Amino acid sequence: MRRTCSVSILGACLLLLGWAAPSAFPDELKQDAFTPKQVLDHMSKTYADCKTYRDSGVVKTLFVQDTGTRTVVEKPFKTAFVRPDQFRFEYKDDASRYIIWSKRKDVQTWWDVQPGIQRPESLQLAVGGATGVSSGSAARIPGMLMPDKLKGWGGVDISDAKRIEDGKLDKVECFRLEGKYVNNPITLWIDNKSYLVRRIDEQATFDTFRTEETTTYEPVLDGEITDKMLEFDPPIQR
Repeated sequence: MRRTCSVSILGACLLLLGWAAPSAFPDELKQDAFTPKQVLDHMSKTYADCKTYRDSGVVKTLFVQDTGTRTVVEKPFKTAFVRPDQFRFEYKDDASRYIIWSKRKDVQTWWDVQPGIQRPESLQLAVGGATGVSSGSAARIPGMLMPDKLKGWGGVDISDAKRIEDGKLDKVECFRLEGKYVNNPITLWIDNKSYLVRRIDEQATFDTFRTEETTTYEPVLDGEITDKMLEFDPPIQR
């Protein structure tokens, strides 16, 4: 009994001093009060601090012409990463396949539109070359995993961010942040347990058409990454 009282008194003293045991993420009971910056900061820290990361996903883009014609393009992708320097990204669509691979200072890419293995001078150049054709999937998450190597490429850029009503994707509860990306509307869906990006919705308007784009992610943080997931495996040239 005496020991229990001593522990309780110690705990009370620590609380009065403002001390609390460290935790990976803030108290869930306070999440309703999180600012957009707090959510984004925790998201960035999650990616920058992880030991391994992998995902699979798809970018679905709806093109709506002024004439009313509607076309949907899908680009599935996969990412695998082991800190500090093992990385592989691949996207493909009906017309092409693109691979980025790096380990230490060795960087290689392969794109069937430009046959042959390429050796860019840096991972930054490799990712930059694939960003547009992959509809951004080559850069966004890798940019948060390796912010020191991919400066200027990658990350989730959102300005004028504000929180809107939380949402659910399947069984995953998500923060939702709404804002602008290059003056176009963007909405981020961020898992409120893991702080990983689960979905990005974007819209853009051009001279003769507009686009509605949704990127979805199935992410795994600090899980097993096999040699197969990191393999650089372009087709054998004959």
